[in-house]
Amino acid sequence: MEKCLLLGNGAREAVICEAMAQKYEMYVVMPYENPSIVEFVKKSNGKYEIGSPFDKELVSKFVKENEIQYCMISSDNLLQDGLIDLAKSLGLKTFGPTSKAAKIEWSKTYALDVVQKLAPEMMIHNFEITSLLELEKAAENYADENFVVKPEGLTGGKGVKVGGIHFKTKEEGIAYAKECLAISGKVIVQDKIKGKEFTVMCLTDGKTVITLPTTFDYPYRYDEDKGPGTGGMGCIGFSNRIVAIFDKGRYPRV
Repeated sequence: MEKCLLLGNGAREAVICEAMAQKYEMYVVMPYENPSIVEFVKKSNGKYEIGSPFDKELVSKFVKENEIQYCMISSDNLLQDGLIDLAKSLGLKTFGPTSKAAKIEWSKTYALDVVQKLAPEMMIHNFEITSLLELEKAAENYADENFVVKPEGLTGGKGVKVGGIHFKTKEEGIAYAKECLAISGKVIVQDKIKGKEFTVMCLTDGKTVITLPTTFDYPYRYDEDKGPGTGGMGCIGFSNRIVAIFDKGRYPRV
């Protein structure tokens, strides 16, 4: 049985490990023991190491000692930090983007630059801010809280805040923008638009692109979407690629 490296110890990694353990010996580097992952590793006759999956020297040693052939990484932070790049340099066959390819996820300013280059007609009016002075000037364009604040880096799907939902006044929104600016040196302030949001994901090997069925996500907690934003509370999608859009009454219309 071939050997596969998995990095991380969250619930997502546990589900991935369960599925992949059916065909591979699983080798995992994780900061502390996740009982489910440990169970699947043992069932596959693999091995796990307790340590930081961001420790490239540790990961390299683990790969070489166990003669691992494959690598699977889904964590945004690990992808940003270049662990797929490391695995490829060690000769492993990998699933997951390199750090450069993943930049469209971990850098919102870069993602906007891509849209501006490829489809400028789709751009939402925004301000890419790198100083308090720029933030003050951007704020002058809004009379109330009808704007969106987007931090530059990864926030687990919880960083974007929408006026009228996550902050109730212009002052609250600008205060949050200042917090984001202090953390990364960049923040995006963007016009608020209303519409139906959906997700289209693709798989690619760098040459061929396979489009997955469209999905409609539920990013807010509690009934009627009145709770805080999350990384995702589940979604609905169909094999015929039709997405169900739910209106305020929570009834689907296809």
